[in-house]
Amino acid sequence: MELEPLERAVLCKLLDSEHSVLVTLRQQIPDLSVKSRKRTGVGFFTEFAIAATATAASVAPNIRFGDVEAAIPGLQHGAGFVLYIDDGLLRGLEGYTYDESWPELIEAFNLRYSDPERKGLFKTFG
Repeated sequence: MELEPLERAVLCKLLDSEHSVLVTLRQQIPDLSVKSRKRTGVGFFTEFAIAATATAASVAPNIRFGDVEAAIPGLQHGAGFVLYIDDGLLRGLEGYTYDESWPELIEAFNLRYSDPERKGLFKTFG
């Protein structure tokens, strides 16, 4: 399975920086495929499969972060996302609503950072 447009856009936004860790993680995107995708009713969880040749980022063993939010038609409060990184490799992406049903079909969305300066994120990676 391939990444859906929203998943790809969120990954690119989450990893958009010249920070060395995010550069390495961003370089993994072409090596990703979708291992599984579970819809929860209020979001989704997508587990990635990644090529054995992908270069791991130098980070703590298990990192979780999500500073991207989405405005999506039909969601009054929007959506949030969490990226899962294990052993320096992209492992999964979670999307969730704030107590609303996840739309069946998402054709439009607008992404933004919860903190435009991303100060908290960069503390995560040092």
